[in-house]
Amino acid sequence: MANSSYLCAMDEASLYPSSTVEGFDPATGVVAFDRYCVPLLWLALFRPADLRTETFTFEDGEAVQATAPLVPKDRALAQLDAALPALGRLFAAEGPLDAHAALLRQAVEKAPGGYLTVELDEIEAMWEEGTFGPALHAALASLDGETDPPADRARLVELAQLRPDGPFPPARLIIDGLEAGDAGYWNFTRLLGTGFQADVPWELAAPTG
Repeated sequence: MANSSYLCAMDEASLYPSSTVEGFDPATGVVAFDRYCVPLLWLALFRPADLRTETFTFEDGEAVQATAPLVPKDRALAQLDAALPALGRLFAAEGPLDAHAALLRQAVEKAPGGYLTVELDEIEAMWEEGTFGPALHAALASLDGETDPPADRARLVELAQLRPDGPFPPARLIIDGLEAGDAGYWNFTRLLGTGFQADVPWELAAPTG
């Protein structure tokens, strides 16, 4: 199975709800997912103060420590809005992301539960040991106002696995059945993720007939 990240909404303030929250239903609780990255606008939902570390003990007695962001949904959405100016500066050549963020907001608001997290252990496993956590912390810190724009941009590009060699694809790319080329479709997913078991607003094609 591909290494993936999962944006999750749930009632309990817990990391890795698919394993730790009884009754967690991925069909409704996984807002979106993506492979080999953490999408850019998911990162914009969180800040360094939202990172939590918990120790999980498995049935065989093995204890594993994991870190991930965890925040009330209303604060996450406020942070998403607050991050847009910084993202606009860092990705000025690629264009604004306000419309994309509005579609992500719709998906988050629709998801049940009052908390938001990202299951990202499969992504961390792809990085050299000890490098993912600092990169994530620094990337989230840059969303409140970058201190080293080239480094901040490069870090966000690496985490999201973007290919920013032209304008970002429009937020209504799929909704309106537009064409974007391979790089455009790639970047579209790396901005927002994709649906897991339920539709997401940015992938709802316009009705035909």
